[in-house]
Parts: sequence; C-alpha cells; structure tokens
Amino acid sequence: MRMNAAVVLALCGWLTGCGAGGGSGGDAGPVVVPADLDVTDPRTLPTTGRATYDGYMRAELPTGDDGSRENYLADLRMEVNFATGFDQIRGQATGFEAGGARRLGGALTISGGDVYRDTDTSAAYTFDGALNGTLTDGSDDYLIDAEIEGDFLGADQTAVGGLVFGDITGPEGIDIFDGTFAADRVAD
Repeated sequence: MRMNAAVVLALCGWLTGCGAGGGSGGDAGPVVVPADLDVTDPRTLPTTGRATYDGYMRAELPTGDDGSRENYLADLRMEVNFATGFDQIRGQATGFEAGGARRLGGALTISGGDVYRDTDTSAAYTFDGALNGTLTDGSDDYLIDAEIEGDFLGADQTAVGGLVFGDITGPEGIDIFDGTFAADRVAD
C-alpha cells in the first residue's frame, strides 16, 4: 500500500515531539520533519555523494502478555550512497523502548537498499531495503524479517519518511511487524 508523505508524516507525527528515543538514553533531540515538505522528485536525486539521516522508528511488536502488541520507539540512523548502483541504503534501528520503561536488546539492520530514480511517487516509494535482526526481551527472542520503504522529502533531500513491514517470529509464533519512520538529514 502506497501512502503519500503527508500521511506518513501524520503517522510519524508523535515522533516530532519525542526527545527520548531508545538507545540514546533519552538525550536525543527531537526529529523535526516539517509536514509541508514535498516528496523529492526522484529524477532530481543526486548521482554522486552521500547523506546520513538520524531519526526514529516506531513499531508495534507482540511483546506483551500472551503476545499482545506494544508500541516501541527506536533510534534510527540511515546512510545513503547516491553514487553506487546497488546497496545504496544502509542503516540500523537500535534501543527499542516502550513507554520509557520496557527496553529490548538487539538491533535491526537496514541493508540491500535501492533508490528508484524513475519511480512514480504517487504509486510507489523512492527507496526500499531489507530490515532484519533479532530483538530480545529477557530470554525471549523476536526474529524480524521485514522491509523498509520510503521517500526523500524536500528539494535537497532534507528528510526521509516511510513504512516498515514484515514478519516477526517470537514465543507466540509468527505475527505482523509494522510501523513507520522519520529522520532528518544530518550530514553529507
């Protein structure tokens, strides 16, 4: 399902006021992604250089009693290599935390990401990648096999935003892994 940038930012909206991401120990600044940023025309994306984005990922995970779903927030770092022809998107989500009290160990790795310079942004996202890893809660392991899909936002790729989705396998069996992400460009 394709969502436009305004919908994704609305889903991520509560991220803009969060000062406490997961792995940062609560000292991270807020992600401020202006809601009026348009999706970057993928035909205008650079063909050289790199960009780094810092932000947050929100995910609902079945870690509650009897597999009930809980909202988690994690720190996100995403790196883009505009010059390469493949594996252009890499990164990591760490420090998954629910409500400031429950923390999960482990990390999710973004790999094998591609940028699509000829995509129709009204029908598909500008980039995607694999999102995989294992999160732990005490002795319980949660194996994530998922995807990340998103868009660059603003004329100068000021931010990124999008969706994460896939499968999570834990003590209660296989369930749906889903969420959103938003991040600001912090370096070239």
